Amino acid sequence: MRAAAIVFLLVAAAAQPVQAFEDFEGTRALAMGGATRAWALADSAVLLNPSGMSLAKAYNVEAAYAYGTRASEQFFHASVVDSTSASNLAGGLYYTYHLDKPAGLAGHGHEVGGALSLPIGDSVAIGGTLKWFRLEGGDDNPTRTAAGTATTSDGLTCDVGATVRPMASLSLAVVGVNLVDRHSGQVPKMLTYGAAYVPIPNLVIAADGVTSFTRDDLTGRRGTGLRAGLEASIAQRMALRGGGGTDPVAGAGYLAVGVSVVSEVAAVDFGIRGDLFPYRTGTTRNVFLGLSLRLFVPGAIASASAAQSP
Repeated sequence: MRAAAIVFLLVAAAAQPVQAFEDFEGTRALAMGGATRAWALADSAVLLNPSGMSLAKAYNVEAAYAYGTRASEQFFHASVVDSTSASNLAGGLYYTYHLDKPAGLAGHGHEVGGALSLPIGDSVAIGGTLKWFRLEGGDDNPTRTAAGTATTSDGLTCDVGATVRPMASLSLAVVGVNLVDRHSGQVPKMLTYGAAYVPIPNLVIAADGVTSFTRDDLTGRRGTGLRAGLEASIAQRMALRGGGGTDPVAGAGYLAVGVSVVSEVAAVDFGIRGDLFPYRTGTTRNVFLGLSLRLFVPGAIASASAAQSP
C-alpha cells in the first residue's frame, strides 16, 4: 500500500471561541448536513468512519479550509487516503489545525491521525483511527493556572468503526469516537451511527445520529443530534449536495448545501451550513464555510463506488 504525508500550516487572524475538533467533518460532510458516516469515502472516512475507506478503490489527496462566523474560528486540514492495496487493506493519514482567540487569549490546537480499514467478505468492513492532539490556550484548552496563564495539554485517543452492507443499495455504520476519554469538550467521547441508501448509481441519501457523552467546554451541553443529506452526481463532472440537522451542543437547527466540480485529475468542493433557528435561549446563529481541493493520484484504480461521489 502506498502512503504519503501532507503537512501544511497556515496562520491567520481570528476572534473568540468555540468549535471542537469533531465539529470539523470535512467539506463533503458539511454540505450534506453532516450525514455521511454510512457512505464515508476518502477524507470523510478518516474524519468520521475509518471503515468507510474500504467502500471504494481510490487514492485521494485533499487539502481543506473551514471558517465559522459565530466564533471567527478557522480550521486548516490535509489528508491522504489510499485504498488501492492488493491486500485490500486501506490506510489514511490526516492533520488538522484549529485556531481561535477567546476572551483575548489566543489559542490553537493540533490533531494528527492515522487510520486503517479492512473489508471482511463483500458486505462488512471494520476500521480504526489512532489520534494525537495538542491543545494550547484559548478555547482549545480552557484550563488556566492560578496565575491565569493558559496551560497546554495533549494525549492519544482512538475511533473504532464498522460498516455493513446487507445489500448493494444499503449501507449501515456505527462508530465509537474518542474511546479513550480525555475529558475535554474539544475531543468529546461520542457514539455515531448512520444509514445510506443508493437507489441509483448517481444518488446517495443518508441519515446520521451523533450522541455526545462529554459536555462542551463553553456551553456545558451534550446530547444527540440528528441529520440527513443527499448527494447527486451529474455526468461524473459535478456533484450537488444538501442536508440539514440539529446541533445539541450549540442548540440550533441548520441547513447545508454544496457543490463539487470534477476533472480527470482533481476536484474542487465547496460547502456552506447556516443555522436556521436557535432552540435554546442565548444561542448565536452561525454560518460555517468549507472549501477543499482533492487530487486523484495517477494510476489509482477507482471503483464504481468512488464514481458515485465525485
